[in-house]
This record gives sequence, C-alpha cells and structure tokens, in this order.
Amino acid sequence: MGERKPITAETVAAVARENAGHPLEPERAAAYAAALEPILGMMEQLRALPLKDVEPAPVFTPVEGASND
Repeated sequence: MGERKPITAETVAAVARENAGHPLEPERAAAYAAALEPILGMMEQLRALPLKDVEPAPVFTPVEGASND
C-alpha cells in the first residue's frame, strides 16, 4: 500500500459535492478534514500492527429464549 496523503478541505468538499450532491462551505470542509485526519492516522497505525498470526477474539452470539436467571 502506498503512502497516504493527508486529507484536505478540498478533498472533503469534492467528495461531498460529487457523491452526496451537497456542496460545503470552505470552513465546514476544513473542519471535517481536521476531524477526519486523526481518524485516518489511527487506522494507518492499526494496519501497521503485526497481527497476521493473531486469531480473532471469540464472538458471543446470544441464544433466543435463554433466560438470565
């Protein structure tokens, strides 16, 4: 995977305009970009973790009709 470029207000505005049909003011697009950039950075850090041989945690699936008594 190549190096990720930081998200910009222009990118946010273009996606909102093209995909949602909703143009954004530059200030609002900049606020969204500032909020999204740390989230994408954290996702990048998670992807870099050496988890290839780690099994997932068990998943609890409740049984219908079971009581908690």
